[in-house]
Amino acid sequence: MNSVNTLTGPTSPQLAKIASRILAGSFLFEDLDPELLEQLSAQATVRRLEDGQLLFEKGAAADGLYAVEAGKVRISSVSETGKEIVLNVLAPGAVFGEIALLDGEPRTATARAVGPTRFLFISRDAFFEIFDREAPLRRHITALLCRRLRWVSDLLEDANFLDLMARLIKRILWLAERHGGPDPEGIRIALPLSQQELGLMLGVTREAVNKKLRELEKRDMITRRDGRLVIKDADGLKQLLADAIKN
Repeated sequence: MNSVNTLTGPTSPQLAKIASRILAGSFLFEDLDPELLEQLSAQATVRRLEDGQLLFEKGAAADGLYAVEAGKVRISSVSETGKEIVLNVLAPGAVFGEIALLDGEPRTATARAVGPTRFLFISRDAFFEIFDREAPLRRHITALLCRRLRWVSDLLEDANFLDLMARLIKRILWLAERHGGPDPEGIRIALPLSQQELGLMLGVTREAVNKKLRELEKRDMITRRDGRLVIKDADGLKQLLADAIKN
């Protein structure tokens, strides 16, 4: 499906406030000086997509930085044989596209809207106008890239050393940290994820994920309700993961 983007005109004060709030809460700009956040937020415009529409494709030219204001976006990659793996599913508040933003190389993954989605967008030219003159922003981004490299290293280790159950538990706990909230039975992951999406995240089939989820349900560690996962025994999941890592 072709992408359809609707952009606003110059940034309004209201939009700048929304952008500042989202950027301040993101991994990319947390703890950034408020004055720098204000400068970046003033450059934001809006793009809207309907369900399934393409924001950008792997290999596309870098145009800027995105943040999810409403809806969600699936970040994925497809191998030469046509196999898709979902790298992440981003909820409101997530900022993404930073790799191509910084190095100017083609996009490393594909981004597609899941449901009606509204994005904030800062163009590469606008970002680098601020980046080139502000040393604190450059230092901040350098530290961020180091953290991202560590995260990628962890993913590679998981794929090579952990079995599917351990990788699934680790992903569930990771989702709970970012999207979890209180629930009468434990911790409810607010982000709706299908078994197919979980399978794509882990590089396995929906059936394989379903089998492992059922095992965790039988152990009374999780339950599924209204398309969301609820963790009933977080300590138990952490212990299973710790045991798998030891082995």
